[in-house]
Amino acid sequence: MDLVRTTIRLRKILKKKAEQSAVENNTTLQAIFNEALDAYLQEVARKKAKEIIFKVHSLGRPLDNLTRSDYYSEPNIK
Repeated sequence: MDLVRTTIRLRKILKKKAEQSAVENNTTLQAIFNEALDAYLQEVARKKAKEIIFKVHSLGRPLDNLTRSDYYSEPNIK
C-alpha cells in the first residue's frame, strides 16, 4: 500500500471524535481517515452508477428471435 503525506484542516470536534474512536477501537487516526474516505468514495461511485437510466420502448412484439432476413432482403444479383 502506497501512502502519501498530506495536510487537511478539520473541525476540532471531528478530530476529537475520530481520536476517541481510534482509542476505543485500538486503531490509528490514519486508519480511521483512510476507511472513512474509502467508504465515502465508494458511496459516491454507487450513487453515480445508479444515475444511469436505460429507457425502453415497446416495439409491439418480442424481438428476441430475429434473424438476418427480418432486417435484410436477399440481394438482387444479376
